Amino acid sequence: MMDTLENRFIDLWCAHARNPNHQSAKDVHQGLVEYYNEDWRSYHTFEHIRDTLRWLDDCKEHADDSDAIEMAIWFHDCIYVVGASDNEARSRDYFLDVSDGMLDDRFRSRVAHLIMDTCHNKKPDSNDGELIADIDLTSFGLAWEDYHSDSANVQKECSIHKTVTLESKTFYLNKLKERKTIYYSDYYLQHYEASAQHNIASHLDRITREYQEQETVS
Repeated sequence: MMDTLENRFIDLWCAHARNPNHQSAKDVHQGLVEYYNEDWRSYHTFEHIRDTLRWLDDCKEHADDSDAIEMAIWFHDCIYVVGASDNEARSRDYFLDVSDGMLDDRFRSRVAHLIMDTCHNKKPDSNDGELIADIDLTSFGLAWEDYHSDSANVQKECSIHKTVTLESKTFYLNKLKERKTIYYSDYYLQHYEASAQHNIASHLDRITREYQEQETVS
């Protein structure tokens, strides 16, 4: 699978390179491997990238520039520090650094903007921005077992550097619940919105009940 992912990355990189060079693309890919294979990661791994690329493939006909979205996917979580508020910005800067002088500048600009759309702190200002934001949140709309597994892996990462509290467990779920919709694009509204709403409500209810039970015991 890794070879397949590597070849996919090399083909994408070379398609937008000023002077296509497979070895240079392979070196950039290896840098991503080292980041995504950091041994403390449980969710933001190459498995997440593989899944996200697959979800992109399912809806890429709705994109204006699917290559830009794909490149942004490859880089959007490469720099990840638990608890940091600027992981996306760091990942964007890493992409801009390694692609400087190598990729087409207009393409680099589009990719950098799309990486920042995975911050999920405001509504994206483009069709592709909405799509990558939705793709990045696909897990919320999966079958309950898959959603819960991904959520557990996120919590496992978070628990490495800080104590997991009721507030930390529910903060982002409540933030999503407050939005008019979880997703922006028509594709995701049609295919994932109902499931995401159900999963989030069910998870919040479960977390609250577990906390109340622990409080009763203590």
